[in-house]
Amino acid sequence: MRYKVTVAYDGNNYAGFQSQINALAIQDVIEEALYKIFRQKIRIIMSSRTDAGVHAKGQVFHFDSDTQKDLGKLKYSFNCLLPKDIHVLDVKNVSEKFHARFSVKTKTYEYIINTGEYDVFLDGYAYQCHYKLDLDLMKKGAELFLGTHDFTSFNTSSLKEYPNQVRTISEFKITKSKDLIKIRVTATGFLRNMVRIMVGTLIDLGRGQKTLKEVKGMLENPSKSTRRYNADPHGLYLIKIRY
Repeated sequence: MRYKVTVAYDGNNYAGFQSQINALAIQDVIEEALYKIFRQKIRIIMSSRTDAGVHAKGQVFHFDSDTQKDLGKLKYSFNCLLPKDIHVLDVKNVSEKFHARFSVKTKTYEYIINTGEYDVFLDGYAYQCHYKLDLDLMKKGAELFLGTHDFTSFNTSSLKEYPNQVRTISEFKITKSKDLIKIRVTATGFLRNMVRIMVGTLIDLGRGQKTLKEVKGMLENPSKSTRRYNADPHGLYLIKIRY
């Protein structure tokens, strides 16, 4: 029996989603809850390995078990056992052909920037930017990322592990409401730190540290040696996975 689970979490207290040596990950906490529910060790497969400090409103994972559970009761059991910063939103039975990672069609992330006075209530949940940003220039920069490109210059995944670093971005939208800038990105997939580096590049562009020509050059001449800025993880949210 394969179960598909959608979960939301606050990433501030964890070393990312995926289990790590000598650090508490969200995967560890979920698998501990699964052990208590099913009385057996169960390994989960996640759709995206979010980094330390990154949040999620729609992370997805799957797991297999020979035991059939009532889905409503299973969701309830999860949320009774999980801490308040991790919450299961939905549990479904799916075909064995479904895979939380390999069945993904698109992923959507959102990045939040506070451009106003430092906000104590956004600490850990947005990038508190004290630079004046040219929003129109950032929007022009975002347009450069749309479509299919080699994103070697915009991620930290090694070429040895991921020799093909071509991805397709279908949405790159920047909006502003009062002091908050929201950057929404949808793609067929993302490489390690890809969203944060693209956002960091747009922040550099918005504050006059980069030009549109330089950003275009990073896309046209992909290189791991390109100077880049990895934006703060606390402003990043995994919003939705589409299958």
